[in-house]
Amino acid sequence: MRNDAIRVFLAAGVLGAITLSAGCNRVVSIREEVTEADDGMVRPGPFAPSEMRIHPLTHVESVGDVKRIVLHMELRDGWGDTVKGIGAMSIQLGRSGSASIGQSGTRWDIDLRDFETNVSYFDSVTRTYRFVLSGLPDWFTADGRGRLRVQYRTGRTDGSIESMQDDFQLLDIKNEG
Repeated sequence: MRNDAIRVFLAAGVLGAITLSAGCNRVVSIREEVTEADDGMVRPGPFAPSEMRIHPLTHVESVGDVKRIVLHMELRDGWGDTVKGIGAMSIQLGRSGSASIGQSGTRWDIDLRDFETNVSYFDSVTRTYRFVLSGLPDWFTADGRGRLRVQYRTGRTDGSIESMQDDFQLLDIKNEG
């Protein structure tokens, strides 16, 4: 009786292996073509970023007497899942009370169209892009307050360019204590 059970088990295993190997012949590999949109952007596939936000992990930190901003930027696709994206970023820091963020501010431009640069900024643990911003203006170093604005430009499937923007109030909690 035991030998019959082993034979049935082995036969089922062989049949399963044949089915799996036959199923592998039907696998279709889809290769996504990378084509350029306007302004050197890349036309994305179905999981393209459709939403961008400055993630709440963004904060001010001090290294000795030097302050820097650790910016976490998150991209989400149309289904709400975090994704990587190909695009160009403009980051601006302005005074909290000023009417325009461009006045008396500092700007960083980061080109995420280069794949190596893009991957180097992506933090797989938080699923965000992580940027350490230094060279902050004296007014920010003294006050520890400011308004951060991120503009992200990316290509759409129709070849047009989409621009996304988010603002974030920065406050160095060490200045408040």
